[in-house]
Amino acid sequence: MSSDLARLRLMQLFDSQFPVGAFAHSGGVETYAALGGSVPELRQILRAQIELGWGRSDLAAAYLAWQPGETADTRDALARTLDALKVVPSGRDASIGLGRRTLDLVRRLYPGAAFDMARPHHAVVVGATGRRLGVEARDLLLAFAQSLAMGTLSAAIRCMPVSPAQAQELLIEAHPQISAAVDRAIADPEGSLFTCTPALDVRSHQQALLHTRLFQS
Repeated sequence: MSSDLARLRLMQLFDSQFPVGAFAHSGGVETYAALGGSVPELRQILRAQIELGWGRSDLAAAYLAWQPGETADTRDALARTLDALKVVPSGRDASIGLGRRTLDLVRRLYPGAAFDMARPHHAVVVGATGRRLGVEARDLLLAFAQSLAMGTLSAAIRCMPVSPAQAQELLIEAHPQISAAVDRAIADPEGSLFTCTPALDVRSHQQALLHTRLFQS
């Protein structure tokens, strides 16, 4: 029964109907759309995110926050690191906003799993919450990574000439890379705690300057 409950909680945490507002952010995809991007560009964006973006920093931070020995001090240290890694202010604010809304919902739905953070980055909240809900680390990271990938693909469906079926094909293509990213984060979380996506960072910053906007960031 406890295993079933953990899986159900995991599915709930990353369900598209879990109201944390992730749909309002595209991470720069909207800028690529304005420049005429479509499926080939989207494939490159997703690969870059997994290999050198959230597939490094966010998965590693979530795993470190999942560790049984995590404390308020370790969570705050991870938050400071993510502050430094998320160089685009809108992306940094989006991460904290998603984390805060997730934490507020957890406090309401699972009071025993709640905790306090001054700057609740989403990845840190996901990791610490997952452990408190009894979710195994690998299952948590796989679900988290897939939700991040789907966030990119869902944004593209709304602003690029990309169909839902094409987005699902790209997700299947990305599954081996996602699995490898999770393996990497578990094997060496400290070494994975970095990002190197300058082009995506520039496009994320430029998104705020677009004449027509669909997404907050």
